[in-house]
Order: sequence, then structure tokens, then C-alpha cells
Amino acid sequence: MEEIQNKTKRLNIKDGYVMLLTAVIFMMVSLIIIFGLATPITKQIFATRDIWSAKQSYYLSEAGAEDVMYRLKDSTFASKLGTTETLTLDGYNAITQITADTNGKTISTLSDQNGYKKSLETKVVMGSGTSFNYGIQTGDGGFTITGGSRVVGNVYSNGDILGGAGIHITGSAIAASGGSVFKDENNETPLPPSSSITFNNTGASRDFAQSFQPGTTSVIQKIRIYIKKTNSPASFEVDLMSDNSGNPGSVLAESTLSSSLVTTNYGWIDLVFSSSVTLTKDTTYWFVIKGDVKSGKTSTDTYTVGANNLYTRGVAKTGVIGGTWNITGLDGYFSLYLSSVHGKILGNEGNYFYIGSTSTDMAWSGDVSHVSVTGDLYCQTGVNNANGKTCNTSRELPGTVSMPVSEANIEQWKSEAVLGGTYNGNYLVDWDGDVLGPRKITGNLTVNGGGTLIVTGTVWVQGNLIVTGGGKVKISPALGANSVILVTDKYAQIDGGGQFEGSGTVGSYPVVVSTSVCPNTTPCSTNNSAISLSGGAGAVVLVAPYGKVNVNGGSGARSVSGDSIYISGGGTVTYETGLANLSFSSGPSGGWSISGWKELEN
Repeated sequence: MEEIQNKTKRLNIKDGYVMLLTAVIFMMVSLIIIFGLATPITKQIFATRDIWSAKQSYYLSEAGAEDVMYRLKDSTFASKLGTTETLTLDGYNAITQITADTNGKTISTLSDQNGYKKSLETKVVMGSGTSFNYGIQTGDGGFTITGGSRVVGNVYSNGDILGGAGIHITGSAIAASGGSVFKDENNETPLPPSSSITFNNTGASRDFAQSFQPGTTSVIQKIRIYIKKTNSPASFEVDLMSDNSGNPGSVLAESTLSSSLVTTNYGWIDLVFSSSVTLTKDTTYWFVIKGDVKSGKTSTDTYTVGANNLYTRGVAKTGVIGGTWNITGLDGYFSLYLSSVHGKILGNEGNYFYIGSTSTDMAWSGDVSHVSVTGDLYCQTGVNNANGKTCNTSRELPGTVSMPVSEANIEQWKSEAVLGGTYNGNYLVDWDGDVLGPRKITGNLTVNGGGTLIVTGTVWVQGNLIVTGGGKVKISPALGANSVILVTDKYAQIDGGGQFEGSGTVGSYPVVVSTSVCPNTTPCSTNNSAISLSGGAGAVVLVAPYGKVNVNGGSGARSVSGDSIYISGGGTVTYETGLANLSFSSGPSGGWSISGWKELEN
């Protein structure tokens, strides 16, 4: 019996070992399975976290760029933007660098979340059509300032900038072509065009390209195109390109087709480029307008270029840069403008011309001489500059810039005025005042005798616009922050205490536009000008894209644009930042628009 008990005991022990071994094996297999499952799960968790961190970093960079864009568009905040801005969300930072150039700004944003860096670059251009981005902006005729006058703001001239002794421009001064611009090639007739080319309507015809051959070896200043839009296409990048076997090749310079300059009716639009490029005679080049329709897609937001088949030194194509180009059998309407010399910024020998108030204000031109500049001095040649400053030659010569209103804008404003009816003859406002707009006037509009004209919409005057004898032009308070256009086909003369006022709300300005080519026609206003301002004005913007503006005698304005501008006798222009974002009672508005966007590699 005892033997049986011992045998049973041994069997129980043996069974216990087997069960223990089985349990150990089961646990080991279970652990292997668990670890086998846990490893990819863990990897997936870390990968998900990494993806999330990368996405958060990307979205944070986007937020930083959008924050700067929002503040650029709001004049209240724009003046407070520095060159570097930081946005903090959930303990992480997006650092944005803001770099200015002649065409606008580059907004570069970097964020780093848990070691995952994301960089975005956004290019924005100054709003056009209804934006005024400088205190003074001139065409090829240049800018002259003498006699104790002053500009509080920046000056950009497509011609020379000439200053008398002791004159002060408080911001930067940039002079481009020196007034030697000439038309080299063109395809402009008949009008209206016999044909047209529409692009940005499908992915296959996203871009428009026109080739040309200059007849002179010289520096490109601008290209004008005859164009209209349908619906609301965006502002597009324009590339000046070399030729590659009969198609566009490499990029030589960049410009922007600003949507706000283009209307639904044909008009001539200037394309000015980011750098001064010398074109070679009888060599093929292209300008290419890049759309945004994706492959396989269609769009109803299109541009249409006037066309014929008469230009013998080039051809128009539609297609995609880097892809297939299609021959249209047509030639786009365009004009090529070149320049043989570069601009100058000159003071008087022995008497400095003062430029700038801070270290960021610069003087930039081909020749800068006899100036005292607080910031950088960019030029190729220059003599007798204050503090022994010599030219920093690292920058290319500045290119020309488009005028702030286009021919198409002016025609649109005239159409808006006609909608309010037509007044035949001369219109006089005297001591008892009047309310006007929108309205077309076939004769002169005169405001004098201490009378006040309240404008409620666009006014088009086919004769002269005269504000004198204490007369006042004021925007209706009901229009709030809106501005109003007054267009005259002849000259505008403001003197004798004539005044202009906004609505009383910040950001509201009367804008006087003269289409006169004075002094190259008659009759002209005092001082042989398209616009003459003497002894008055106030919160007014003056624009004469084809003629001369003369400001003197203690007069003042907020911004002045003209083919040429002359300020003397204590005249003052004081720029206000809100002019870069004007909103009108009708028509397009200005501001900043995005011309390019991309993610950068880190």
C-alpha cells in the first residue's frame, strides 16, 4: 500500500512538473505574441504621434503666416509689424520673417514641434487699382522737390528724384529708369481686337505665353497687355523667360498680373518686373502668365487677352509651364518698353538732400549723389554723400512699378458715374452747397464761394474740376470708411483755400483722378499741370497717370501719383498707412494679395 502511495505521489509530482512546464511555455508563447503585437502597435503610436507633431507644426506655420497677412490687411496693425513676428499656440512658436522688396513682401514662417520643423513661404504683392502704397509715386517723368517742401513717407519714381538743399523725404527713396523709357515692340491694332485668347479656363490651357524679339539691346522696363477678366480670377505670377526650342525656357524676372487692375472690359495693364534684365536685339523671349487651374479641372474665373495674327516676331501659346504648349495661331496684344539708362537720386553739390528717418530707410538707384541717408545706400555710382557713405553695389538696379490706377479702372469708374445720370453743361456749387453722386457732368465742376459739395458716389467730369475760394469737397458721412473717386478728363485745380475731407470715419479719402496729359496738351491748369494744388487740399489723394502734378505754396495731400511730380514752396505730402487698403463705395478695393506660396524643405 505504501508503495502504491509513493508511486502515486511520484506521479503527482511529475504531473505538477508537466503542468508547471506547460504554464511556463504558455506564458512564454503569450509574451511572444504580446510583444509581437505590442511592437507594431507601439511603432504605430509613435508614428501617429510623429505625424501629428508634423501636422501641428505645419498648421502652426500656416497660422503664423495668416496672422501676418491679416495684420498687413488692417492698417491699424500693419504699421506695428516688425521684421520678425512670433505666434505662440499651445506652448509652441511660429517665427515669421517679413522681408520687403520692390514688388511686395516675402513672408517666411518656421515652426518646430517636437523636432518636426515646417517652413512656409508666402509672397504678397501690394494691392493695385485702388491702393496707394507710397507718399509719392511717379512715372517716367520723375520727381522734383525744392523750396522747403517735405514728404512724410516713401517715394518711388520710375524716373529721377531731384532734391534741393535741405529737403527731407522721411522714408525711403527709389528711382528706377531715369525717364528714358521707349516703346520697342508692339502689337496693338485693330481696336476692338479681331480675335482673343482665353486662359485659366482648363488645366490644359492654364497659362498664356507670348514670344517676342526686341529690336534694340536694352533694359526691359515693362510690358503692357490688353486684357479683361470674367468673374473673379486671382492675381497671377508673370514670368519673363528665355526661349527653349520654341517654347518658354528659364525664368529671367518676375512680375504680377494684379486682378484689381483688370476689369470685365478690355484695358491696357502694365506688367513691371522684379529686376532689371538686359534684352538682346533679335533674340526670342517670352512673357508667361501662370494660371491656377489644376490638371483635369475647369474654371469660370478666366482672363482674355485681345489678339490678332499680325505680329511677325513672335507667337502666342497656351498650356502649362514645364508641360505641353499649344499653338493658338494668334498673337496677343502687347507693347514692350525698354530703357537705355538708369535713374538718379541727386541733391545739390555742397548741400545734402536728406533721405530717411530710421536705419531701415534707404536710397536706391543707379546714381545716388549729394544725399544724406539714414539707412543703406544702394547704387552703382555716387559722389559726395554724407558721412563718407559709398555705394553698396550688391543689389540689382530697381525696376519700374505700375501706377496705382489702370486705364481699365478709370473706364470702370466712369461707367459707375453714368449710372447716376448725366448733367449737361457746367455744374457750379457755391455758398449754399450741394449733394452729388454718382453723376456724369459734361462740362466743368466748380466748387467755390465757401460752398460744400457732399459727394455720395463716383463723379465723372468731362471738363475741368476746380475747387477754390474756400470751397470744400466732402464725402458723405453715410459712406463710413469708403472712399470716393472724382475723375476729370481735363485738369484739376485746387487753390484759394479749397479743401477736401473724408466722411469723418478713418480710412475715407476723396481721390481726384485727372486723365489729362498736361503739359503735353492745352489747356492746362496753373503751372501747366494736369493737377495743380496750391494753398489748400487736406485729406486728398491726387492721381494724374499721364500728366504732371504740381504742389506748392503750403499745400498738403496724403498721397500723390503722376507721370511727373513737382513740389515747391513748402508743399507737403503726408502719407497715411490706411491708403494701402482703401475701400470704395463701388468698384474694386486694394490691399495685399498673395502672388505665390510654397512649403520649404528643412
